[in-house]
Amino acid sequence: MGFFDQYSRFYHTSHTSPVPHRLNARHTAIIETNADRLVGCRVLDIASHDGRWSFAALQAGAAHVVGIEPREELVDNARETFSLYGTEPERFQFLCGSVFDLLRSEESRFDVVLCLGFFYHTIRHAELLDLMERTGATLVVIDTEVTPAVDQLPVLPIEDPRIVYHNPYMVQLLFDPIDNEQMAWRDSMTRNGRTVVGRPSRAAIEFLAGHYGFECERFDWPRYFQHNEHARASMVDYDEAWRDTFYLTR
Repeated sequence: MGFFDQYSRFYHTSHTSPVPHRLNARHTAIIETNADRLVGCRVLDIASHDGRWSFAALQAGAAHVVGIEPREELVDNARETFSLYGTEPERFQFLCGSVFDLLRSEESRFDVVLCLGFFYHTIRHAELLDLMERTGATLVVIDTEVTPAVDQLPVLPIEDPRIVYHNPYMVQLLFDPIDNEQMAWRDSMTRNGRTVVGRPSRAAIEFLAGHYGFECERFDWPRYFQHNEHARASMVDYDEAWRDTFYLTR
């Protein structure tokens, strides 16, 4: 039995990938792999959605979680779920609004930051990592779509840090429809129901991580699928390497 099979309400509180094999596999990569670093910690959950990962962090031993989510109905779902599962109110807080606005106004300190399913729904990647670094977190988990492997360029030693040709640190510009729960939220760049977002390459994430003083590693999804063949069908994005899970540490 996977983690979310024990808390199956999360299969119904959102329309975004509420698939058992997928959620349980992601729990392995996001929570179980970092279990020792979550115990007793203050956790920030960026784009906390229906609270699934905030809840999982608390169940893993986190002391307190703050979730930031712009969609009010998802915040309401999270609070109701936490209440139904008997989570102590003093252990969590959900804030409804923009992560960029709230992180600047809160100036809170955290040990761990979870950024799951959001990094490719913004074009403000460097700004977001700046805000995450300023929380003091020593672990940042980023789970995100990345540029397809076929488009991935090798990172080569260069003499000029402003080299343009064959630059692997790329971000694909895309549109997100803001009326879709699985996509971005309305912001200042929204026009005609769509906003501009960017899907980064793996190299771009590692490049930004290094700039802000983090080491970067990735979960071994190919090995996971070798031992969990049943999960492939609901995780094509991970299996085909256009989604990945990163651990930024310092």
